[in-house]
Amino acid sequence: MTGAVIEKLPDEDAFRLLNADEMQRLCHEYNDILNAGLENGYTTAYEYQENDCVFIDNLAVAHRAAPEAHLPVEEQGLRIMHRSTVRGVQDHAPRFGLPQHVDMQGPNPSSDGVWQGGGIGFRWEDDIPMRD
Repeated sequence: MTGAVIEKLPDEDAFRLLNADEMQRLCHEYNDILNAGLENGYTTAYEYQENDCVFIDNLAVAHRAAPEAHLPVEEQGLRIMHRSTVRGVQDHAPRFGLPQHVDMQGPNPSSDGVWQGGGIGFRWEDDIPMRD
């Protein structure tokens, strides 16, 4: 659900947004890393039981649901999950002059590059099904 990637330019006090080709390449590389983790045992799988509670630090852990999590209810059983988001005790403090907050629903701050809000983000492959 990445809507944009802002790159700090090395020799200036400026930034730019990655274009669609760069975003697609980045998403493929990231997906390859996640797949390598699955294939090489650098993952953990959790079998949920009623009333379990699991905490994941979304800023520190690359994660995604296993393919089995998207099987039909008849095959995997009914999963009812609740998500809570906890706000940190301190605001995230980006460096390099990046703004504290960015309105992804607002206008593209640059004339070029991917800027896609709306909760779906950049679609790096047309055949990737939306999963919720």
